[in-house]
Formats: sequence, C-alpha cells, structure tokens
Amino acid sequence: MKRTSDLYELGEEIEKQVHKFGQEFHDFVERVVPSSSKAKDFRPEADIITSDKNFSIIIDLPGLTKKEIAITRKQDVLIVQGEKEIELADNEHYKRSERKSGAFIRSFAIPEGADGTNITASFRNGVLTIQLPIGSTDEEVTHIPVQ
Repeated sequence: MKRTSDLYELGEEIEKQVHKFGQEFHDFVERVVPSSSKAKDFRPEADIITSDKNFSIIIDLPGLTKKEIAITRKQDVLIVQGEKEIELADNEHYKRSERKSGAFIRSFAIPEGADGTNITASFRNGVLTIQLPIGSTDEEVTHIPVQ
C-alpha cells in the first residue's frame, strides 16, 4: 500500500513542478516578447464587393462611433479616415496591449463606371458599409455623411 501512496505523492509533485514551469514560462514570455502594437499600425481591414449594380466597401471599425469617421471623395478616390482611442483611467496601466488604436486613413480607387455623386454610407455594429451605384460621375470633391 505504501507504494501506491508514494506514486500518488510523486504524481502530485510532478504536477506541481509542471504547473510551476508553465507559470515561469508564461512570465518569461510576458517580459521578453513585445505584446503591444504600435498605434501607427492601426489599419482597419476592408472588403470590396462588386456587382452589376453596386460597388461596395465594407470596413470593420470596432470601438468607433459614426461621428469619429470621415468619408470624402476627391475625383476618383474615396478616402475613409478616423481615429480609435483607447483611454485608461489614471490608476490603470497595461499589463498587455494587443488591440490596435490611433489615427487611420484608407484610400480606395473608385472604379470606372461607378456613380461617385450618389455614394451612401451606413455604420452598424462597428461595420462601415459604403455603396456606390454603377453610373457616371462629374463632381470633383464630395463629403459623404455616415448614416
């Protein structure tokens, strides 16, 4: 019976040592591996979808409000810009920072045949959707309100 008890204690000791090693390894990685992204790296991802009736741009902008987003058209370029800020209270500090923040600007070429005068934009659940109907365009600069 003593052998079973000794094996059980040995198993517990091995488990404790493995857990201790795992914690020490985690702490080492936290100190050595840079875990925060630079604010200038914030570049929201976008999808561009075309059909015979529309040209659409869909951009993920979690954490922003529609007031923090500006969309303009200058000739054949659609420009989306804004800023995502993450603020901490005076008594708070990061242990790890992985979410990207900062100012961003994205430019998209308006395809030939898209109607740049009838651009619409909507923002719901952190997703910006910009639609341009297929047609002709003449104006040089336009500000597009976000709905």
